Amino acid sequence: HELVCECVWVLGLAKIMTDGDSPDSAPVVGDDGETPQAPAVPLGPFNLPVLKIIVEGQGLHGLRYGDYQRYRQYCARRMQRLRKGLNFVHWETGKGKSKFVQRVIEEDTVVDERYLQLVLHKAERSWAYAMQLRDPPGGVPGREVHHMARLLAKAVKHSAHLESLARSKADDRSVLESEAYASWMAGTLFVEQEKWDLALQKLSRCRTVYDEMQNHAPSGPDKDMYQKRVDELDPLIRYCRYNVSREGGGRDLEADSLVLMEIGRSAAGGDMLRGKVEKSLADTRLKQAASGHEIEWLGEKIKIENPSIHQHILAAEGLQYELDQMLTLEDKIAAYDKIFMALDNAKSCIRDDISKNLQKGAQGDESLTTTLQQVRNKVQAAVLNRTRERDLLLVEQLQVKLQAVSGAGDRKQQERKATKPEDLVKMFETLLNATEELAAIPGIKEHAAMAKLCAARTLMFKAWRVMYLGVSYLAIQRFAQAFALFARCEQLEKVARQRLHETDARDAVDDVWLDKLNTAARLAKAETRAAATTFAATASTSSASAASDYSSMKLLAATPLSTRLSNYDAAVFGDGKAPKLVDFPPPIEAVACKPVLFDLALNKAQYPDLTSRCEKKKAGLMSWFGRK
Repeated sequence: HELVCECVWVLGLAKIMTDGDSPDSAPVVGDDGETPQAPAVPLGPFNLPVLKIIVEGQGLHGLRYGDYQRYRQYCARRMQRLRKGLNFVHWETGKGKSKFVQRVIEEDTVVDERYLQLVLHKAERSWAYAMQLRDPPGGVPGREVHHMARLLAKAVKHSAHLESLARSKADDRSVLESEAYASWMAGTLFVEQEKWDLALQKLSRCRTVYDEMQNHAPSGPDKDMYQKRVDELDPLIRYCRYNVSREGGGRDLEADSLVLMEIGRSAAGGDMLRGKVEKSLADTRLKQAASGHEIEWLGEKIKIENPSIHQHILAAEGLQYELDQMLTLEDKIAAYDKIFMALDNAKSCIRDDISKNLQKGAQGDESLTTTLQQVRNKVQAAVLNRTRERDLLLVEQLQVKLQAVSGAGDRKQQERKATKPEDLVKMFETLLNATEELAAIPGIKEHAAMAKLCAARTLMFKAWRVMYLGVSYLAIQRFAQAFALFARCEQLEKVARQRLHETDARDAVDDVWLDKLNTAARLAKAETRAAATTFAATASTSSASAASDYSSMKLLAATPLSTRLSNYDAAVFGDGKAPKLVDFPPPIEAVACKPVLFDLALNKAQYPDLTSRCEKKKAGLMSWFGRK
């Protein structure tokens, strides 16, 4: 009975599992061949942290370095993953080829939070592509401008769609974030189209929403994220207000230039704001140059007729304000390079105008040539002054590296470092040459204030050069020479400070460097005294300890090595000579001589006469024929 009940239960379960494959349970196909979707199950409101999603995605996928292409590709991949996960792809497979079917996200379709993320990444992809086209490969915008406008319009469309979906499917917080995101995207489009009134309305609404969310957010990453977004919107809103106020006309061009430079100093506005400000600033400078403004050189006002020259000079002066927002040395050096480029362009225009005027001969205007030469002198002085500022930045970096080397205890680590006192000596020689070149510009010597300023700077840079020459001598333990150089440095510093206080043209930077020089010279003299005292004490102690061993070491070194083979003491003495192996020349010793025999009877010996035995020689003519 139990076995029969178990079989009946298994058969019933199998029938239940196979009911879905029966003909009665087959899906109903409509007249158009498509399967109607089941009614969506009503779900609760979704939570979509819009700002958090885009901030994390942009920070991890390229926008930290301004790589919009990488971020666009990430958005495309993210959309593809979301579509596959939701089974919401545009392609339908059948018996033949697959065909494309546009799938639209509507309110009834949104049964998952990922549908809202899909719409969000659509907008982000279009926006990233538009920002990528802002900087064309060739540098000159062409059809990319129109393509960028279409992409921004598409991004605005997707962001508005996201806002409408969020109002019906998301919670209140997500609705506010979606509204702020749509307002920001619309404001970006209006800024690009230069519709300043509409852009100001949208961006102000976006800032209001983020500011309120920042005020009500708990302390933590979310609060900082909203505050950072508000800080990014402030320069853009100010730029829009500036353009709205300009539409009335009658504004001061110089005041406009200052406002634009102040807006441009903010790095929180993004690449689009930076590009817009640079374009507006260039237009303002061109108008300001065309209005025939004057420049001042050595107390005299000079009117510039050529707008191009004045525009390049204004560009160099405007770039000087950008140095205030630069934090790293590399950024400051890049800003100085831009300044030098603008001043070189001004010098090129001046040179061309002088050449054209001289080619006219007697018909040329001598006063114009004199004016252009004065403008050239001003530009050359500006180049030398900016060069001095840049070189002083490099000197500060070298000083920091040199202090790090001096503080290192390992000598090998010190030798591996590239910074030496001689490097700073060369830098101050370069500064000294630039100051002398500035003093040689026509008109400088005749101007009392500038002449005294150049003399004071010359003495100051000479003092710094002497200072690091003393550091070089101190490094090789030449204490007397180093102390004398530091004392000479203090003398030059006092004279330079006196000369500097006599002129009204001095800069605050000069006083700072003189104060640094005074402090460094006093510390160097004290360090030299301490090092000399320590060296003398160490030398006296070592000499006293070595005196007791001197006699024994000298006696040991005088003993040949061949006579003390069983002694393992060192054979080399402190004088650096080779060890004594044997005595040379060897000592003389007495040697027994062999007996010498003298033959005294040989002188008395009588030898016999043997001439009769000798053969007689033939003589005569025929004797020649007998010779052999």
